[in-house]
Amino acid sequence: MATVWASPAALAEALGAAGASGYAEHAAAAIGLPLDPARKAAVVQHLAVMLAAAALVLEFPLPDEVEAAPVFEP
Repeated sequence: MATVWASPAALAEALGAAGASGYAEHAAAAIGLPLDPARKAAVVQHLAVMLAAAALVLEFPLPDEVEAAPVFEP
């Protein structure tokens, strides 16, 4: 059974620097995406940035009465 992470921050902490590299390799292989070794460091760096950004959004506290808008209207 796969582990479900409570937040991107928890995933990032569990992965660590070395784990992010392995995660990138396994995720790419799982979806059939070739991962060029020359670009692997940049992919891992971007993964870390995306996890940090997702953590900021997902960990932002919202009141219970806030509801998602069903349709975006600018």
